[in-house]
Amino acid sequence: MERKVLLTECMNRRVLALLEDEKVTEFHFGSSGEKKSCCLGEIYVGRVRKILPNIGGAFVEIANGEQCYFALDGKYTPVFTNKIGKKPLVIGDELLVQVEKEAVKTKQPVVTGNLNFTGQYVVLTSGNRTIGVSGKIHGARKEELQKLGQDYIGCDFGLIFRTNCVETEETQIRAEIDKLAENYHRIVEYGKMRTCFSCLQSAPDPCVQALRDIYKKDLTEIIVEETVEDGVLYKEVQTYLETEMPDELPILRAYTDPSYPLVKCYNLEGAIREARQERVWMKSGAYLVIQPTEALTVIDVNSGKCLKKNSHFPEINREAAREAVRQIRLRNISGIIIIDFINMKSAEEKKELLAYLQLELKKDPNPGNVIGMTKLQLVEITRKKIRKTLEESLHG
Repeated sequence: MERKVLLTECMNRRVLALLEDEKVTEFHFGSSGEKKSCCLGEIYVGRVRKILPNIGGAFVEIANGEQCYFALDGKYTPVFTNKIGKKPLVIGDELLVQVEKEAVKTKQPVVTGNLNFTGQYVVLTSGNRTIGVSGKIHGARKEELQKLGQDYIGCDFGLIFRTNCVETEETQIRAEIDKLAENYHRIVEYGKMRTCFSCLQSAPDPCVQALRDIYKKDLTEIIVEETVEDGVLYKEVQTYLETEMPDELPILRAYTDPSYPLVKCYNLEGAIREARQERVWMKSGAYLVIQPTEALTVIDVNSGKCLKKNSHFPEINREAAREAVRQIRLRNISGIIIIDFINMKSAEEKKELLAYLQLELKKDPNPGNVIGMTKLQLVEITRKKIRKTLEESLHG
């Protein structure tokens, strides 16, 4: 598989598109205009404003008037900058919190006391002090990383080895751990000296930050339109790669043809339009109908113009499973997802389809999980909500 990243401007904002075999699989959008709210990954000195034991949560203010939900799960002890009393958490406590979910519609942002510092190869966690390895790494390599992680047992942080570790030298991984640990300790010490509502770590532009989270295997090019913002975007990306991802600098390309911009060259506006449509046609002539609601997203599989006989329905369902997974990732659909496939007759057929669907979902960096199939043959999937959907990103 050949993968490339495009960074340009589309619909009056920055956009990053990830292409796999020349097909768009992900969009990331920069903020439009003035910043309205906190961003994913930012770290603040917050103050506890409300505690709601009946819902197992609290509200922490991170800026004047901006309150965020904070779960009282008791898993991790946060870093306090001003502790009041002996109870685990009381109104008035000041602590370091990190934004783990952005505000969506009427829902407030979600913050956590478990500070995460994410690199290309490793995630360093302040609260969860265990050693973990990406579920996409198996066998001997997984054992090697677990052994490497043992060297950090007893430290005041935990580690998660990311998928990018698969083919990375140990020296590079250790260097990144040292860098992340230094940043973590610096922020903790700095935070103890800062006043409430101080932002200790701001997030880079979402498009630039997305570069860090893209799986590097088979990545052949990072193409940036040099004319966007009079070269500011290209310089930002170049600087980010120099400081955070120097190994990827050789694949950075400047696109310089003003007469035929990247948006037209790769038909990005057309890809965005298609990703917002309710109906998605497939090669077989069958199609998907994708309908988001407040509670969940429903994907209905229809045979449409497909002329194949009933015996080919399993083949159509597999095609639908592949396309549904692509659309889930492209549109960044999360939460509860229900797929109504074309009727399946045998239990074996159903079992094979569910296994196939789960394999396809595992290819996603934010993989969904197949819960099962109801008596009405509706397939249930859950996918973690991290970023806004494509539609929400375009509106805010």
